[in-house]
Amino acid sequence: MVPQSLDTEDWAAKVQLDLLRKASSLRRLEIAGEMTAAAWNACRAEFDRLYPHETQDQRDYRFLRHIYGEAIARDFIAQRKRILGPRNETVASTNGKEINSGLNPTA
Repeated sequence: MVPQSLDTEDWAAKVQLDLLRKASSLRRLEIAGEMTAAAWNACRAEFDRLYPHETQDQRDYRFLRHIYGEAIARDFIAQRKRILGPRNETVASTNGKEINSGLNPTA
């Protein structure tokens, strides 16, 4: 059996696969959601790290444009500004503390 990951032993990969096969459809969907959220949050944190001096709106726009394209990103940010007002905080202004963008799709 070929491991799913370079750092996963064969026996551990077999156990993981067996557990996944035995899991209910609901549990597999939950796992997929958790993995999606982890990937989403890691990507979002990287945008915060790369562009700490941009405002939250600018970073959110950049992130959404990367994932969904120009039109959706522009429309989303414009709609959010109409409803909530602008989000002008920067990561740099929070002394490096992570800012939760509220864009987690599983929330």
